[in-house]
Amino acid sequence: MTKRKVMLYPPTLNWGFLKQTPQQISEQFANNGYDVIFCNNEQSNKPVEEVYPHVFVYHNFQEVLNKIKHKQLKVDVYYYTWAKSAQYVENIKAKINIYNRVDEFPDWIPYEQEAMNKADMIFTTSQKLYAKTQESKPTYLIRNACPDSYIERNSNVPEEYRDVNEPIVMFSGAVGSWISTNLIKKVADRYKTFLVGQEFGKHCPDNVINLGVKSHDELHAYYQHANVSLIPFNLKDGITQSSCPLKLFEAMASGTLSVATKWEETEIYPDAVLTAEDDEEFLSQVDKAIQFSINNREQVAEITKQVAKKNTWEVRYQQIEKAIEEYTLKSGVVIGS
Repeated sequence: MTKRKVMLYPPTLNWGFLKQTPQQISEQFANNGYDVIFCNNEQSNKPVEEVYPHVFVYHNFQEVLNKIKHKQLKVDVYYYTWAKSAQYVENIKAKINIYNRVDEFPDWIPYEQEAMNKADMIFTTSQKLYAKTQESKPTYLIRNACPDSYIERNSNVPEEYRDVNEPIVMFSGAVGSWISTNLIKKVADRYKTFLVGQEFGKHCPDNVINLGVKSHDELHAYYQHANVSLIPFNLKDGITQSSCPLKLFEAMASGTLSVATKWEETEIYPDAVLTAEDDEEFLSQVDKAIQFSINNREQVAEITKQVAKKNTWEVRYQQIEKAIEEYTLKSGVVIGS
């Protein structure tokens, strides 16, 4: 029986808090021969939980560090998405250290250089981050992706949508500095608009129906039964152009068109995402997406899902596996032994 390799993800977020890149990548490692140790951000004395086959959530990071120190645990891949997590590289002694640059938040800047210096390889989720990342380390552009489970799924109409007899617009995720709330407000002046997410430093416009946070499992229904999903990013915010929005992939996997502010990451999928350079064009694209949805619902779903199938987390993991293989061949590092 082949011994499973070990991937460790340090405390950054909780497993149950919105299914994001770390959870998706963890599941892919687990599907491909790794035992994944996912360290919850919230520290407690709760026992270890297996939350997905071969994904183990540890609630006490010190316990993990002690196991490594006393040689009870050997880590093959240390995978981190928060720059500050590079501080643990020496303690973890992994055979391969991977830093995945997923965003460019201003308060991360003081830690970025160390995070890259200590990594053996760097992944970036957007073209802008890839262009800005140092070239002295093997660097790969590995974007966010579509949840495989969404593509062939059918969900019931959410309760909040059931009595709505007009087009439905939805915005999912956090309402932060990178979001144009003014643009959401303008869309909501025309169409019934729902927020499925949370306020994160900015207020949700009063004319938007705020449904709060839903689980990743529940979220599919809100995408599938909306006529259009919004990605109204504020391009004046530095965070925006370095980001690769998960909501873009979640919507297309659910068979729903998105309308997005135009930048490098939203222009790649013209069959699934309509883009706009200004507010007026954005509103026009929302009108167009709604008409497409009303007149050709099945065709729209088929086209967007075809795009989704080429951009699943499974596809992205194949890129990761290839990058790890390239590194092991060049470095002579042997993992899984």
